[in-house]
Amino acid sequence: MDKPFPAYKGTGSYAFACYAHADSDHVFADLGQLISEGINVWYDEGIQAGSSWRAEIATAIIGASKFLLFISEASLGSEHCLREVDYALNNNIEIIPVYLDDSTLPPELDIALNRVQALFRNQDSRYEEHLLEALREGPKLVALKPQKKNERLRFTIPILAVVIGLFLVYTWLDKAGPESPVDVAESVAQPAAFDFYLEGMALMERWDKDDNLENAIGNYRQAIEADPGFALAYARLAEALRMQFALTRDKTKLDEAVSNINRALQLNPDLAPVQVSLGRIRASQGNMDLAFDALSRAVAIDPNDATANAALARLYERLGRMEDAEASFRKSVALDPENLLNIDSYANFLFRRGRYEEASAQWQKVIAMAPDHYSALVNLGSAMIESGRSAEAITLFQRAIEIKPTYMALSNLGTASSRAGRYPEAVEAYWQALAIDDTDWLAWGNLGVVYSWMDGMEQEAQESFEHAIKLAEPVRDENPRDPYVHSDLALYYAKTGDAELSLQRIETALSLSSEAGEILPYAAEVYELLGYRKKAVEMVRSSLALGFPIQNYRTNPEFQALLAETGI
Repeated sequence: MDKPFPAYKGTGSYAFACYAHADSDHVFADLGQLISEGINVWYDEGIQAGSSWRAEIATAIIGASKFLLFISEASLGSEHCLREVDYALNNNIEIIPVYLDDSTLPPELDIALNRVQALFRNQDSRYEEHLLEALREGPKLVALKPQKKNERLRFTIPILAVVIGLFLVYTWLDKAGPESPVDVAESVAQPAAFDFYLEGMALMERWDKDDNLENAIGNYRQAIEADPGFALAYARLAEALRMQFALTRDKTKLDEAVSNINRALQLNPDLAPVQVSLGRIRASQGNMDLAFDALSRAVAIDPNDATANAALARLYERLGRMEDAEASFRKSVALDPENLLNIDSYANFLFRRGRYEEASAQWQKVIAMAPDHYSALVNLGSAMIESGRSAEAITLFQRAIEIKPTYMALSNLGTASSRAGRYPEAVEAYWQALAIDDTDWLAWGNLGVVYSWMDGMEQEAQESFEHAIKLAEPVRDENPRDPYVHSDLALYYAKTGDAELSLQRIETALSLSSEAGEILPYAAEVYELLGYRKKAVEMVRSSLALGFPIQNYRTNPEFQALLAETGI
């Protein structure tokens, strides 16, 4: 629903509205009524374009005289809502809880909100009157919900951070669900541990910014030092290290991730984030069966965990189960529509399916919330390339490079230039990327591919492929079940004329990747290069049936003869 009225921006007193976007219809109706009655209201419509949304919200909370908390299943499942509650409590902002449905708070929040009775939108015949009274005179006049037997009143008052911290662990980060309740007191024994943990989470959300990932790792380590029994800190540390491995291919990072997730499993395997981290690590190791077991368990523990659903969606995609993947991606975004990581993951899924306009719309959402999100800019640029809008793509890459001249941005600029047939510019961009990180075999491989398409650059292509192979083979030895490194090596060996090793690597990749959704295009190119046209056509048709875009074949010189002769 569009935001129908402006947020208050004056110097008088105002109420800060905290809500889940899924509840906008009810919330906006209430806010509109309050505004018509002369109540000043700030809500997230007030965030200025180009500003830091987190800083804007923090400033708005601190300046508010009242914190209007709309409680529902959606808001209790929103990381952003619960962070706002935490911030309000820690800054002594008076909270007025308004129940939109029959959501039940954990005992810890009942304890936290223990001085003023709450409002119940659907059960109080004088709800609008009482809401106005609460905002004008204070929550002491709020009507009371008819109590069930043994039901405690729900109240509001600022408390110590440790109490709200325990609540957040239970409901936001790591809720185990009704079948396996978490012993919250054991989840966070030390307030300092939780503070470090929260900071790590905030940094992880913007992993794209300089040093955020490394600093998140540092915060998780401090959380563990403060509380060695903090299972969630071990799990999040494992996930951050896995991300470092994905970015750098440094095997020591993956080894350390395994060590930390094993410790988390020893402490508490019944937490959804623990199983999510385990599943992602198993997938990085190429063990898709164990990855599926862990991620399925994570979703079973907490069906409303947005990150668990996003992780399972990605695995479904890798297994070629595209309908299941899309359903899970959609669910993850619906559960937490402001989670930048999950929106980005869904956009990447759409991109890989050739649905570039839909992918672009998702990345534009990310950029609207975080204008300096360089990876979203880079990814949006990639979608522009595939849509045939190379000039716009190059502009986006340049904008990303101005924010941070990263390996990713420069490498993608190389790809854009390559797709446009501007091979010398592509070579320059790849070399600039390699100047930042020369340990990634993918950049060397991409450089070799471009050289192989240029006249008179056969030696340069050969040397680039040899360098890529030298870097990738040790990774294959360390991760023998990773289908992607096998498929990359298959292409490099095909390009250098080693047909035997090329066939070995691509057949291994196909065997490891179940239905092989993302491996099929590699296999098609390898078989075409080696002269197995029939198998190449089979791979092309199979990949197209799974959603791989035909445009990617059309812009690859290796497939021109195949497409022309087969009419695909």
